[in-house]
Amino acid sequence: MKRLLKSASLMMLLAMGGVAGDFLPLAPGNQWTYQDSVTGQSFTVHVGVTQYFLNQHVYQMLHGYAPDKLLVRTNEYGNIVYWDQERETDLMLTSFEIVPGAWFQAYGRECPEEGQPQENRVAHDGPAGTWPALEIKYRTFACADTGDLSEQFAENIGMVQRVVNTFAGPRTFNLVHAKLGNQQITAGRSGSFTVSALPGRETGTWTATLRIDQPLGSDLTLHFPSGQEYDAKLRDADGRVLWTWSADKLFIQAEHRVGIGGGWSANITVPLPPAIPEGSQAYTLEAWMTNAEGEPRFAAATTFTVVN
Repeated sequence: MKRLLKSASLMMLLAMGGVAGDFLPLAPGNQWTYQDSVTGQSFTVHVGVTQYFLNQHVYQMLHGYAPDKLLVRTNEYGNIVYWDQERETDLMLTSFEIVPGAWFQAYGRECPEEGQPQENRVAHDGPAGTWPALEIKYRTFACADTGDLSEQFAENIGMVQRVVNTFAGPRTFNLVHAKLGNQQITAGRSGSFTVSALPGRETGTWTATLRIDQPLGSDLTLHFPSGQEYDAKLRDADGRVLWTWSADKLFIQAEHRVGIGGGWSANITVPLPPAIPEGSQAYTLEAWMTNAEGEPRFAAATTFTVVN
């Protein structure tokens, strides 16, 4: 039986929860803000709180992603489409399907564009965090000094970067703040916390890396009430806890502190859940720091799928 491991990092501050892969979460009230570090220019994308039922589907009003607000939904292939009232049909806004060599028509944009999702993930390292990202390259044959050049998307977070063409040359807008349900992602001096996963050296395991990245020149000290500095739980698709990292460990009951000024990381070995007869099964690994109350709260999750 062959098992494949696919993982995607998700940074979440303040709380943890089970997630499913989604390159642009369209839950009501979700919001993302982007900024160009050179000019300071920014823009915000947000999902309206009212849902609309059209053509046997539920749509959300998406503001700021395109020049006009659009009624959008995620179709059965995981792509973002919008309802074109004039044509009375769905049109492709953004496709995440990787078809080598193929381009999709990206409707609803300022300039007529074609997009192409790239086969290999890129490492997005921005002010709000570090994630493996799906990158989409864009091309246009109609606009010389405007239009999108590329976008990057992190699963369960949304768009984390957009590069646009201007008269002054390309401008890069990186994610600086996001509100995803009750979760907050913010660029700031408290640093960012991520967890990523790779197949482990031992059969039936995988290695998860917990990491805190601090802005340059910042200083942070975390206080811990015991020798334990972090913990992790593995959940199945129904939210049941299958494994807890600290369950078989003992920690000295003494307070200590850790300086995070230069960043921090730790590796843990996670048992790979067994494949199930029904086919693929999604799992979520939650990880968090156990530092004292009143200090910055760090938590993260990563999802992976075991396939027969």
